[in-house]
Amino acid sequence: MSRFFKDRTLLRFLIATFFAAAFVWVAVQQFDVETEVVWVFFLLSMMFVAIMAVAGLLLAPIVRRFSSRPTLLSSIDTREDANEQPATEEDAPPSNPP
Repeated sequence: MSRFFKDRTLLRFLIATFFAAAFVWVAVQQFDVETEVVWVFFLLSMMFVAIMAVAGLLLAPIVRRFSSRPTLLSSIDTREDANEQPATEEDAPPSNPP
């Protein structure tokens, strides 16, 4: 049982579920919100989450295609003069002897 409460992700999920249920209970009891309104809100929220998941699955290949193109910064190091040796010792980067 102690392993059950040591998992932070599960513990956060349980705490979030408890407080969400308490929020709904307060809304229904104290502010005279109809239970049907809460259920409709819950179902529409689940539909919104499902639509966002589908949109993410559909847009992921497009984002991947754009991110696979080389960027401007990655092309700077591929210039020919970047591969050349420094002309003099003054231009060379300092070397640290072992």
